[in-house]
Amino acid sequence: MKKRTDRSGKSARAGRAVPFRLKIEELSESGHGLGFYKKRTIRVPKTLPGEEVEVVYRSENPPRARIELKRILHPSPHRQNPPCRYFEDCGGCHLQHLAYPEQLRFKRQIVQRHFLEHPGLRPVTIHPVEGMPNPFYYRNKCQMPFRFQEGQVVYGLYQAGTHQLVALDECLVENRDANQALRVVRDWMRRFRILPYDERSGEGVVRHLLVRKGMFTNQVMVVLVVAREEVPHWQELLRDLKAGVPSLRSFQFNINTGQTNRILGERTLPVWGEACIEEQLGTLKFRIYLDTFFQINSVQTVKILERLQSRLQAPPEAHLLDLYAGVGILSLSLARQVAAVTGVELVPAAVQAARQNALDNGITNARFICGDAAQVAGELLAENRPADICLLNPPRKGVEPAVLEAIGKMRPEQIAYLSCHPRSLARDLSQLVEMGYRCEDVFLYDMFPQTYHVESLAFLRRQ
Repeated sequence: MKKRTDRSGKSARAGRAVPFRLKIEELSESGHGLGFYKKRTIRVPKTLPGEEVEVVYRSENPPRARIELKRILHPSPHRQNPPCRYFEDCGGCHLQHLAYPEQLRFKRQIVQRHFLEHPGLRPVTIHPVEGMPNPFYYRNKCQMPFRFQEGQVVYGLYQAGTHQLVALDECLVENRDANQALRVVRDWMRRFRILPYDERSGEGVVRHLLVRKGMFTNQVMVVLVVAREEVPHWQELLRDLKAGVPSLRSFQFNINTGQTNRILGERTLPVWGEACIEEQLGTLKFRIYLDTFFQINSVQTVKILERLQSRLQAPPEAHLLDLYAGVGILSLSLARQVAAVTGVELVPAAVQAARQNALDNGITNARFICGDAAQVAGELLAENRPADICLLNPPRKGVEPAVLEAIGKMRPEQIAYLSCHPRSLARDLSQLVEMGYRCEDVFLYDMFPQTYHVESLAFLRRQ
């Protein structure tokens, strides 16, 4: 039997919206509701377990956007009205519709699921997630693009899974100074008709604004990412920023001339103020430069450092090895508890910042090496300088196999592993357990409230 076609020759069924009801059974790791329909798993964003919903299947949409939520028939008792008016469209946050205590419980469950996949990790104690008193305005780093939409300059974040910009006037997870700086730049661009950069044509001036803030020092850095060195009316912009952001300490231009979606270019021009700002974490101060990694949540970072200092009890002659040292936040915070610190980092700018941070804080027993973690660990072993304590804070992909192998040969007495990715954490901890370590417990921190991300701090001891 032939399908009926319209005058264009398309099937009459093509593009037809098919509604059906669904019960949401659980949340995926990315915070989307999951239900089951005709033996298929259906993913419905912005829904919660226990809810009965009506959805529509649209075959003409891209595969990940074919299910549209039409209405919630029976809402979860844990559902709340999202505080942000952009939440339904913006892809920046994932869980604002879920009450905060339930967000914390969900994140712990994510970690627990991954640990259950590894028999050697099933006995490990996973503590409840430590939340924030105020789970908004917490980010110390902000970067947003500027675009020309509907006849005016706007800034914002992208809709989930698309390149469609959602224009914002305020972001509730960015710090207040960053929000103010964004508005100042937008208004300046509108007043002087400064055009945003257009990726397709390669024309325009302003690409992004990057703002970094010391949350405890109240120092602010503003970096305007531009497509060329000549920025008209920049003096007026500086004046407006000084007036609108009284904590401003550094203003810079980053030049990105490439036709690319990369945020930063290769050259940075100082315009006014210092090259860096400072952040206070406990008793130590750290320099923050434009392009060096720094933990995004200063409040929760202090809690992590306090936990490290209380749990890693080492003899005074101990040697501490930090294999993903960054700017030295973890290792310098522990330096006064040990005889010597060796930090290893692949990024030269971060190594330079770590050395300067040690000098600024009067720490003389720490050295930082620019190099590959596995190679440096092997060299230390060859020099008969094994580590008593090893710190691991790798990127999301986890610890490289060669680094794990080097740790196995070095056999430090204690290991502390800080991770932002539960899956790679569980994989690596399972291998360390097979190498003769016991994972004692894992502490969880809500480093990224309103999102599905969670920070884990695991402690291991050699058996």
